[in-house]
Amino acid sequence: MTRRLAGFLFLFLLLSSACVVAVVDPGSGGQPWPRKAFHKTLDLNPGSSVSVENEEGNIEISGWNESRVEISAEKGREYLQSAGVHFIGEFSAPGIQVRSTDNSVRIRKKETGTEERDRVVRYSLKVPRSINLDSIRNGTGRIFVSDLYGRALLDEDDGEIFVRNFSGSLDVRLGNGTVDAEILDLRPQDSVRIRVESGDIVLFLELNADARIMADAPEGSVVSELDLGQPLPAKQVSARLGEGRASIELTAAAGDIKIRKVEISP
Repeated sequence: MTRRLAGFLFLFLLLSSACVVAVVDPGSGGQPWPRKAFHKTLDLNPGSSVSVENEEGNIEISGWNESRVEISAEKGREYLQSAGVHFIGEFSAPGIQVRSTDNSVRIRKKETGTEERDRVVRYSLKVPRSINLDSIRNGTGRIFVSDLYGRALLDEDDGEIFVRNFSGSLDVRLGNGTVDAEILDLRPQDSVRIRVESGDIVLFLELNADARIMADAPEGSVVSELDLGQPLPAKQVSARLGEGRASIELTAAAGDIKIRKVEISP
């Protein structure tokens, strides 16, 4: 028996014992066949609301200069790329339910009876830059939000949350992991609240930010590249930047808080 044949026999027995059906693309050169994805585009005016509910996987939302929302989703299974093996489940697009009105879109996975097998879904959304993310809910994975203006509620059990080039009110709740957020053009009515149960918070602010800051890291420390007018590091900080008109509340129950300045490109 040749080594190649023995290798394929071992792989077949391994997959069979796990009750997994797989397909090998002999011409793939070790690459899997393309996955099928869910795609949908809807008209959506600026200032509308978007909600996403996911159990496990990534959610990426970015703003663009269009009055519509573009939704893409695909299953997030792992591949045995080196052997050119592709799981049968990847040939089908995930079942996604989209409910829309004139000023809102709600997205979640359909209940099909295969939730455990197909629980990992990766979402990619393009939305109008002026938008309200009413509820972006993820169990485990990553949430990435960029180039938006409005308000956002981001909620995750375990993973990472990244926010880039965001302006408006932000409410972030994370169980375990890291929040890394960049907030620009703070207005007097804006409220930024970030709470992490276990993990760190990194907040980027402009040098001319105008806000009251309350930061609490009982088991870690608060440090800042901006002058908060008190000795650092500290467990708890109450400070004012400018006239202190916007509100920023940061809580890292078991972690550190780092306030950094936004680097302005020349």
